[in-house]
Amino acid sequence: LIQTIYRMTDDGHAADLAPFYIRWFTLSPRQWREFTAQFGEQGQIYARFVAETALCCGRGGIKAWDYVRMGFLCRMGVLNQWLTEEESLWLQSRIYARAYYFYDGWTQYFAAYSLGRLYWQAKGDTIQAYFAHLKYDASGARMFNELASTTESYYAQLPWRPLNEQPTCPETLKGVSDL
Repeated sequence: LIQTIYRMTDDGHAADLAPFYIRWFTLSPRQWREFTAQFGEQGQIYARFVAETALCCGRGGIKAWDYVRMGFLCRMGVLNQWLTEEESLWLQSRIYARAYYFYDGWTQYFAAYSLGRLYWQAKGDTIQAYFAHLKYDASGARMFNELASTTESYYAQLPWRPLNEQPTCPETLKGVSDL
């Protein structure tokens, strides 16, 4: 579990599109067109997805999808007694440090999470059609309505700020202390 969290935090599903997001934010529109012209059909689909979502996701792209999933694994680790609360808190603090670095707030984080979820749900031959809709499924729509749709929503009221205090890395996690 710890190795999965360690690996997937920085090398999960978002890693596939990270180079596209980095380039989208650093290249001029002409350079972006030149960069994406070299790709085949699949690469063109990914490039179009990134171009259409970069402004709402920010420079972190869809990393939030992996961060949320790894946070969930931390919580499940405690529930199943595979992790202590101290270990889970430290792991989640490292995930949060990345989220805070890459995103400007909860709304952007939620957008990146939900678009990452859309990317994850897209399958093989249907990927182009799936991305063309950029639309929530019923579960995604419910999450959006509950978490981010109004000024009274949960995320709108939750402050986005660095942790006041960083937890100390437990001895049991020294092998992944560079997380």
